[in-house]
Amino acid sequence: MEKEKYFPIRRDAEDEIFIICMSELKEFPEHITKLDDIIGKYDSRYISKSYKNLNLDSVMERNNKNLINIEHHSNINSDLMRRDYEYCITVHAASKRYVKPFIFYTGELPIIEVEYANNTMFYNPQWIKTRKIDGNIRLNNIKYKIEKQEPSTVHDIIDLIWLPKYQIDLTIEDTVLLCIELWKNMIAEKWLLDIAKKCLKLWVGRYIEDEKQLKKAVGGLIMSALELRPFEEQLANVIYANRLEQAEKKGIKKGEEKGFKKGEEKGFKKGEEKGFKKGEEKGFKKGEENVILKLLEKDKPEEISEKYNIPLEKIEKIQNTK
Repeated sequence: MEKEKYFPIRRDAEDEIFIICMSELKEFPEHITKLDDIIGKYDSRYISKSYKNLNLDSVMERNNKNLINIEHHSNINSDLMRRDYEYCITVHAASKRYVKPFIFYTGELPIIEVEYANNTMFYNPQWIKTRKIDGNIRLNNIKYKIEKQEPSTVHDIIDLIWLPKYQIDLTIEDTVLLCIELWKNMIAEKWLLDIAKKCLKLWVGRYIEDEKQLKKAVGGLIMSALELRPFEEQLANVIYANRLEQAEKKGIKKGEEKGFKKGEEKGFKKGEEKGFKKGEEKGFKKGEENVILKLLEKDKPEEISEKYNIPLEKIEKIQNTK
């Protein structure tokens, strides 16, 4: 079974799922922050020309005109904390509003929660740690509504989407497959189920490798290649990340420079696996550098490091040698 035929393979699946939830579920910010006075996204018309390049997708406005900024991270370090701090201050300068920062964190614990500039200046965001959320309770709530044939709310759908990152007595692979089984039996509006389905595809593409489990996921989501094509087209900008992962798994172990060159020339363009199966370590290193250079054309080193889990030092070294 060709996994890519049915599922989008993304190393930054969590980022994409977070973006889907923020952009398509207006209840999502309230669901994770527990603030009941969020009125919507901050209107960018109020930003001065000096700050027109700000990405305000995760900046929300409250009834009292204060702002909240919600960032997502699946891992965290001082560089990312400083970047978030800088962005929060920039939003404050641009909007002249009180800005409360939140981090929706889906990674492992424990973590360092405060970044100090000095004794009086520090970044201390409000943390939403999914690993602290009792997934067993959320799971039982969803099962109860299915058993009683009660309609699921948007909040139930959000819990279903993020259940693989909650604290739960299952592996992430088993949780993803369980979510598909639950999804099949939930009663909800079609648009809500469609959003959940889109996110579940991303989870499967990221974590499920076993052939039998993949076939089970395809059957559970009632999918076809034709159905997926438009969604895969939306994900074309991250094809490089997919190729990096394939090269890491197969290319280093088996090959010769000739095979890698074929993968570099054709694999990135057409998704041919044959080249990647043959690249030796030297060839892979060259291809990895080429991919990172390509990503640097549109993203900052810190953003690439966060999205694709590549050490920042490696990215900066490649950037500085070209």
